[in-house]
Amino acid sequence: MARIARRFDPDLVQGWLYHGNLGASLARAALGRRVPLVWGIRQSLPTLQGENVFARIGIALNRMGSSRPDRVLFNSRTSLEQHRERGFSVRRAAYLPNGFDIDGFVPDAEARARRRAEWNIAEGSVAFGLFARFHPVKDHAGFLQAARRVHDARPGTCFVLAGTGIDAENSVLARAIAEAGLQGQVRLLGERRDIADLLPALDGYVSSSTREAFSNSIGEAMSCALPCVVTDVGDSRAVVADTARVVPPGDPAAMADAMIALVDLGAQGRAELGARARQRVVDEFGLDVVAGRYAALYRELAAGKA
Repeated sequence: MARIARRFDPDLVQGWLYHGNLGASLARAALGRRVPLVWGIRQSLPTLQGENVFARIGIALNRMGSSRPDRVLFNSRTSLEQHRERGFSVRRAAYLPNGFDIDGFVPDAEARARRRAEWNIAEGSVAFGLFARFHPVKDHAGFLQAARRVHDARPGTCFVLAGTGIDAENSVLARAIAEAGLQGQVRLLGERRDIADLLPALDGYVSSSTREAFSNSIGEAMSCALPCVVTDVGDSRAVVADTARVVPPGDPAAMADAMIALVDLGAQGRAELGARARQRVVDEFGLDVVAGRYAALYRELAAGKA
């Protein structure tokens, strides 16, 4: 770390996530001169439950050193307040949201037709997606319970899941799908790197998380003009504004009702809602907009150093 820092001789050092922040602090210390230090905290922290020992140590060290950086950036206002409550210094904190590639994540009729044929989705069937790693906070179990209610009420629906651990080898997930009676209705894609090519094939996107800061997957789905159903965690409600259905976390019945409402909107209604969602991302969270805010901050801090 010291060798890398000295070789690059930076004008500013930026850390990302708890352990990256610690590494950035070490890198600046190795320079032997004063340069601005920026920390990036990108997760919510309503509780330490579910965090392993390695993560807890990183969080504790960040809390103890949180007054040292020149700026501590949060991608979620909710996360900023949660960290304040846990003893983090927020005297130099600021909010900067995630940015999205609005030219890479777009509606794509050709990709839609190709993927739906590949997944054997019947004409007229409404497909909901959930793209997230297999982890308790993503609440795949709750999503599948909601999916069962949706399929019972509107049989022409199917469900597409992708992410690390989301495959047929996952016995826990396979059992949950079987218990929900959804065999044949759920497509498991595993870990993917071509999300921009998969999202346009969906009719709606669901985020069932019980904990989030600022969800990238929601922003990417909105960029692809997908109407969403999201849980009211982190900044999700603020991100979607009036372009989505927002439901309480851990409430499969409410999630199912929101998904059924999207089905009942029809193709035209979903398209109109999705278009509003994409426009919101373009206006508020486009990559150029957010990158410009980072650049302005970096110039300000570098000028102060000089």
